[in-house]
Amino acid sequence: MNAPSHALLVRGANVISMDPSLGDLQAADVRIEGRRIAAVGQGLDGSGADCIDGRGMILIPGLIDTHTHLWQGPLKGLGAGMWGMGDYNRHIFPLRERFTAEDVGDATFATGVEMLDNGITAVLDFCHNVMTPGHAEAGLRAHDRTGQRVLFGYGMLGRFETLATDHPWRLEQVRGLQRERAGDADALVRLSVALASLEFAGLALVEPEIALARELGLPMTFHQNVAGQIHELHGAGLLGRDMLPVHCNPILDEELALIAQCGGGISFTPESEVGDGRSTSVIARAHRAGVTPSLGVDVPSRVALDLFSQMRLTFLLMRAEEAERERAAGRWPLVRHPGTPFIQPRDLLAYATVNAARAIGMGELLGRIAPGCLADLVLLRAGRYSPSLGDPAAHVVLQANVGDVDTVIVDGHVRKRGGELVGGAREAAVDATRRVRERLFGAAAPAP
Repeated sequence: MNAPSHALLVRGANVISMDPSLGDLQAADVRIEGRRIAAVGQGLDGSGADCIDGRGMILIPGLIDTHTHLWQGPLKGLGAGMWGMGDYNRHIFPLRERFTAEDVGDATFATGVEMLDNGITAVLDFCHNVMTPGHAEAGLRAHDRTGQRVLFGYGMLGRFETLATDHPWRLEQVRGLQRERAGDADALVRLSVALASLEFAGLALVEPEIALARELGLPMTFHQNVAGQIHELHGAGLLGRDMLPVHCNPILDEELALIAQCGGGISFTPESEVGDGRSTSVIARAHRAGVTPSLGVDVPSRVALDLFSQMRLTFLLMRAEEAERERAAGRWPLVRHPGTPFIQPRDLLAYATVNAARAIGMGELLGRIAPGCLADLVLLRAGRYSPSLGDPAAHVVLQANVGDVDTVIVDGHVRKRGGELVGGAREAAVDATRRVRERLFGAAAPAP
């Protein structure tokens, strides 16, 4: 995708830069030239620029989701009443066998568009529906269409009964896709490897995947659902900062220390963890351990494509965990003392911006509003009646919702303006979802 040559100026917004050298700026301007932010400050020159009126609104870095299975978007609602992983493994995950490559393409496009509409400018798509080479190709083509920034996690976990026999073509396709796409340094869609789960594939299959990813310079991600897996990777000399483990609910504190030592992070998916009945203590333990936490939606078959709700829920879970610690220590009613409470709303905004940018390997370019950064921005209406008092980051985390997303800019391109997606993207996404549902369920498909 060619970089835009025009300039944009967001005028008069309340800017939450997430950059320590700039901080928050009231009634400030942000000038964008091409793909990057050129200047941030008051009274910037608007000559030659398309001006966007940000007065009375909040400008934040684009939100980044570090773990979602986009192919599940058209299955929205089918997981609503699930109870634990058993229900998921019986009713949702097996449906991937019925998805054609065309279905994966339509589903990926529709879900990516909805995420953009909701202020999610970048996503790590953990695509564990690569049942054939055509499935991966269709997913990548769909991402190329949306205008969203994507790290495509090529899923190495195929059919359980053919994991070993399918492994060679999967490795070869990853190599070929990287060869095809490596020449475009400015591409919005990049490749990564979603490793086969250790509990299903074992180290014998996962180790060659890691070797290939490192040979090609690709980041990795994996589901970490069984205790001891970080120790296993570390013991094999494979653990590294280029790996993003997801969920990590059973992880030991010693394993979190190993991740912190290599400068790594984790992706936490709060609604999914609660819905599956898992422990949610890991997010607070990770934060305390110096691990970089980020957030994801995980399963849109059950969870809304909404990072505002994920930030809010995570904040409440962490505050509840800390209050439980205080009660257990005999400190009740709650009182403030040095270091307590340790989590603040602004930390959660960092999880979905600064930390998430680092998690997808773009920590120097994304997650902040500062000169030189890529221009991925979201302009929020500050409430229908009045903005919050106090910290504007607290407003974003505790008060804002997807209905407040007024304008979305990705890589210097306006994807949403004045509350409306540009270019008929919303209508195209609705049609794509309808097609998937009709092919999967026929006349019995639920109405969109």
